[in-house]
Amino acid sequence: MADLKNIALTIEASQTATDLKQQLSIAEQMDLIRLGFAYAITHHLDLHRDDTFGTRGGSNYDTGGLDQDGLMADTVKIYYAEPEVAAEPYRAIETLMNKGLRLLGEHWKQGLIGSVGDLVGAGADAE
Repeated sequence: MADLKNIALTIEASQTATDLKQQLSIAEQMDLIRLGFAYAITHHLDLHRDDTFGTRGGSNYDTGGLDQDGLMADTVKIYYAEPEVAAEPYRAIETLMNKGLRLLGEHWKQGLIGSVGDLVGAGADAE
């Protein structure tokens, strides 16, 4: 199977991104998506998509625009060393950016995060 050239947010993750963009004062949508991806990795989220993953039909992004330097692909290969991730890293990135954005939104609503600054120590708390 060929890796993705375009990756998409679910409708639910797109709405979460729209909400968080204003709440966290992040100007660029792609920066917020990258933050969701990193948040997913920090919280050791899995790559499984079940019936709670979300509804297809959200915003679409070209992998070359989202990951211009290839660092997201390199990162996912390091943290998720499965052969299928090495073969198709953007499928894993799509899953993680969706799950990470939704978890970030849940943590925002629960009051666990009040600003981007609160994320600095989040990695230690997730372990």
